[in-house]
Amino acid sequence: MSETYYFCPLCITANVFQTYSSLFKHIREYHRDDPSFGIRCELTVFCGFRYSTFDSYRRHIYRCHRSLIDSSDDSKNNISSGIDDIHFMEDFSSDASFNDESSIADNSDSSIYVDEEVDEMEYNFLNMNPITVPVKEDKLSLKEFAEFYTRVLLELREYHLLPQKIVQCISSFISTLLDMTFKLIKIKTSTSAFIPTNDLDIVFAQVILIINSISKNEYQFLKQCKNFFNYEAPTEIILNKNEERAYYIPLKQSIRTMLQNETLLKSITDNINSFSNYVAKDKDLILSNRQGCCIKSNMSRRENSNVLLLKLYTDGISVTNPIGAKRDFHKFTCFYYLLDDMPETMRSKVNSIGLFCMCYSKHLNDQNNAKILMDVLVNDLNNLQNEGITIACPSSRIYLVFSTVSADNLGANEVGGFQKTFSSGSFCRHCLITYEQRLIPLTDISFVPRTKLKHDMVLSQVIENNDDKIIQGVKCCSWFKNLVGFHPTESLPPDLMHDVAEGLCPLIITALLKEAIQQRILSYAQIEERTSSFNFGFNDLSNKPPPIKKQHLTNSNVIGTASQ
Repeated sequence: MSETYYFCPLCITANVFQTYSSLFKHIREYHRDDPSFGIRCELTVFCGFRYSTFDSYRRHIYRCHRSLIDSSDDSKNNISSGIDDIHFMEDFSSDASFNDESSIADNSDSSIYVDEEVDEMEYNFLNMNPITVPVKEDKLSLKEFAEFYTRVLLELREYHLLPQKIVQCISSFISTLLDMTFKLIKIKTSTSAFIPTNDLDIVFAQVILIINSISKNEYQFLKQCKNFFNYEAPTEIILNKNEERAYYIPLKQSIRTMLQNETLLKSITDNINSFSNYVAKDKDLILSNRQGCCIKSNMSRRENSNVLLLKLYTDGISVTNPIGAKRDFHKFTCFYYLLDDMPETMRSKVNSIGLFCMCYSKHLNDQNNAKILMDVLVNDLNNLQNEGITIACPSSRIYLVFSTVSADNLGANEVGGFQKTFSSGSFCRHCLITYEQRLIPLTDISFVPRTKLKHDMVLSQVIENNDDKIIQGVKCCSWFKNLVGFHPTESLPPDLMHDVAEGLCPLIITALLKEAIQQRILSYAQIEERTSSFNFGFNDLSNKPPPIKKQHLTNSNVIGTASQ
């Protein structure tokens, strides 16, 4: 039976924990003061409530799931350290409500139950300062200090989106505060012979030097990020002489850094083994992309068993300047990657998807630009499949196998070299249906599917003609034509969001409601009243669909987004 892993839903990056107590400690230390704190308890099937503050979440955990914390090994999960004790005593002395033992039970930040005795373990858990340096006192050095301060600046810039000038201003204020603190310490200890002020002077001078040097300029900041967090600067790809550029983050380094997390790698391995066990018991059960025919064919090329699936995703994004948005409108095409063998709880998180390439969409309209960029991406992807990645694991080398490229219909057709219009010709990339045949019932017609052989024959004819004429929906070669394991007819899955959620579902809903009206089960007014007054749950409230009105049904146009 596979082990249980816990994932932090509040982190920007995917953090994996082997025990719940370590996850709870992480949430308490790093997220309790988040202004947008929001977490849903899914520890049992009876839970599911969402908590908007750490205090309410903590009370629920201690009331309903106390055993998950108490069962942890005390020696392994010891939360006491010299630095933590200092923070704890500072909080203890600064809080006016801790004047006697009786006030502890009355303080909501220290006790879960008003009339219960707070034991030592719970007391330490509840009073831990969230801003805690995760380093033992005997190992604390200037290197750890520099790493922690770099992490602070990184969070201010990338998570809270503060500009570089604001970050430098904050660093200047911190240096001033430390300088004032040192002067106060010198005044307090000037008459004492026990604390050498010269040593304090040296330490504070070094600390201020580190703070100022890290935030001095972009080069120093990125240098420290590279030292402590394996930062990899994007590679600039020159597309042509007109200074058109694309930016690419090497996939090999990004994935290697991700897989160096032993807990994450073990959870992926356990997930693959779990799939294998389930499939062995029931071969009709489809649980993973590994069971797809084209992916099985790709994996069969690899003799090594240490294989992970790599899924790609591409989409366009639009960014604007705060003032004069329409004047400064920028549209980018972005490429993302995802390790397809991650557990569902992690794979479903947006933070598990990594960005590895970005380019102006208008630059890719030039086939020469697209070829230059795709050559770089394809060479790197093929290198990952052929040579693999060396990491510290029992097998020492892990190979990646391409699975699919996910995109919306327009993006998938562009990547596959198909026509980009859906109002004429053979608009489908999966079969040879034409626009004129789209309304014929399936009982009266059969569609010829696109196959590798047929597609390659049509593509050869398009290349031979060399006149930009579209034949059976094929316009040109695919962007990823040289990628090992890729073929336009197999590697571009359907766009479920647009085809089903926003395409098929509204038609079915409209047909059902019209039938209900015709059978006099419901009226137009009742449908509008019920859809407008329906009590949605907390998790669905943000995606509440608009009321269905008479004109929507009359025009067969039920409005709403895919999530609604």
